[in-house]
Amino acid sequence: MTRDIPTILVVEDVLSEGVLRKILRHFGPKFSVISCLGKEGYGFIKKNLPAFNRAASQTCFVVMTDLDDNGCPPTLRKLWHAEPFHPNLLFRVSVVEVEAWLLAHRKGFARFLGIPRERIPTDTHRIRHPKEFIIDLARGSTKQEIRHALLPSRTRRGRVGPDYNGRLLYFVDRHWSYEAARHNSESLDRTLSALDRYSGDFAR
Repeated sequence: MTRDIPTILVVEDVLSEGVLRKILRHFGPKFSVISCLGKEGYGFIKKNLPAFNRAASQTCFVVMTDLDDNGCPPTLRKLWHAEPFHPNLLFRVSVVEVEAWLLAHRKGFARFLGIPRERIPTDTHRIRHPKEFIIDLARGSTKQEIRHALLPSRTRRGRVGPDYNGRLLYFVDRHWSYEAARHNSESLDRTLSALDRYSGDFAR
């Protein structure tokens, strides 16, 4: 029988939190999220990873970070935590950024932006800077509300528009299919498989 496993999320930002919560809902009552930590960039995760690993003897931790320019997920793991992870700490890396997982649902994301699907590559891991790639796609959107929300203003500092996270979170909640996306994203597929295999045997 599936158990409710008390679970603490650790993420870089609110978009990663939204994505991870959507994924965990796929598993029904298996993961019972009791808290979400971080949302302060990768530095918070890197600094506190040893503490999370120790605390994992008492509860499940799902830690998710972006790969960015760190080579590959195994390299990032070794750089941040040389010791083995507790079985109760699930450390997942989105390649290259969590936005690549959204782009991997090519049909849904193209419809959301109002662009041809062919503009999104089938292997989103090959997109070096997914956030910037989304901004470039939005410039050609047929939807005014998308351009306003995602594109940075000339009079406003920042890499993204005023409602970048809000609009992408809406897409995640209403339209994103991780099952469709996993076929175009190896790191997403590995994450879903790892969460599926996890039994919570150590979560007590």
